[in-house]
Amino acid sequence: MKFQVKFAIYSAFIKALIILAFGLILPVIVEKIVYIHIDNRLIARKDMVLKKIALKGLDPALLDESCSYDDYNIFKEEFVHISPLEVNPHVVPAASIENQIWNIEQTTQQEHRVIRLPFLYANQWYELFIGQGLSEIDQLKSTISKFTILAMILVILVSVFADIGFVKIILKPFNKIVSSKLRATKDPTSYDFTPVKSSTVEFNYLDDSINDLMNKIKEAFAIEKEFISNVSHELLTPISILSNRLENIVEDPQTPHEVSEKIIESQKTLNRLSKIIKALLLISKIENAQYLKNEKVEISNLADEVVSEIEDRLHQKNIELKKLIYEDFSFSPCNKSLLHTMLFNLINNAIKYNKENGSITISGRHKNQKYILEISDSGIGIEKNQIDSIFDRFKKLKKGDDNSYGLGLPIVKTIANFHNIKLEVQSEVSKGTTFLLSFPLS
Repeated sequence: MKFQVKFAIYSAFIKALIILAFGLILPVIVEKIVYIHIDNRLIARKDMVLKKIALKGLDPALLDESCSYDDYNIFKEEFVHISPLEVNPHVVPAASIENQIWNIEQTTQQEHRVIRLPFLYANQWYELFIGQGLSEIDQLKSTISKFTILAMILVILVSVFADIGFVKIILKPFNKIVSSKLRATKDPTSYDFTPVKSSTVEFNYLDDSINDLMNKIKEAFAIEKEFISNVSHELLTPISILSNRLENIVEDPQTPHEVSEKIIESQKTLNRLSKIIKALLLISKIENAQYLKNEKVEISNLADEVVSEIEDRLHQKNIELKKLIYEDFSFSPCNKSLLHTMLFNLINNAIKYNKENGSITISGRHKNQKYILEISDSGIGIEKNQIDSIFDRFKKLKKGDDNSYGLGLPIVKTIANFHNIKLEVQSEVSKGTTFLLSFPLS
């Protein structure tokens, strides 16, 4: 999961928790505030009723047969109830306020906030009840709960999209560092050291650190390539001299036959060493861009040249080669000699690791704005855990193969990179291998 999606989900989750907590606390706060407001109204109304009784008296005519008095508003939300006390209190209690279920005219029951106070009038103790209905509070709580749920859903949706967009903008310099600089770099020499502009200190620090690191790698890479090139040049001369001397010794009639045979074996070893050095020197020159790319090649004709050059080896193993170039392709700019070496190594491997009476197929076609050249064989195949390392130097596809130096495929990969050709491998053990070369359209 991408960082921006994780951040958006986390941010939305935190905001939802905050809204939920606020939604749970808000009804309690509102209830408390409403109760304070109702209590103040009840106390004010109690004082008004007592003042009215003190001024105008309590008319017995207002009392019903049960010696009580009731007054309700039209919605039955507010009432005043006065009833005589059967037992006179010894100590006059203070007014009390609490929630009660009140019977409204003996027909319905509703919860009210009720203030209760005994009072003395004309040597008779009465009890005063003044109530305020609480149904509005319940409605208010329900409204707040619904609003909280809707707000939480709305905030989550808006937050996810807003945060994804915001994080995408924030991470734009980081993505540019990764995609435009790191992923686009094939080797340290092609790295773009241009600083990425960003207002984020951490991204500037990251970019500077990567630039410093790549600069060190570039220097080490240049030293390594120069070392390989110099060593290869220096080794070829003494090997050539030594090989000539051994050849002169073998041709000397006075040299014993047994000694000649041992010297011939040594010559073979020197030849192998010379081929390895030449291969490393070739790779070094290609990586150092010492070859020109100023030619144009017909891929079909190039394949024919390689096949004609290697045809004898096909007959030795009785391998059938099928050339199915459905669409020809002219590739430029390129280096024909290097491309010839690349195809030669691939077809040579297809023969070397093929089965007796096997087959090789070379096909070419345009696909997805590129030209795809496939070289398939019916050989021994490559194990999946080895596919990622077959282009490593001195990595042999088959153990015990003395004729292989493990440099054929690394040369292929180096030439492909030099020409911006994408190289892919598909293989299955005992069924064969396919190399796919994707040529960019000029």
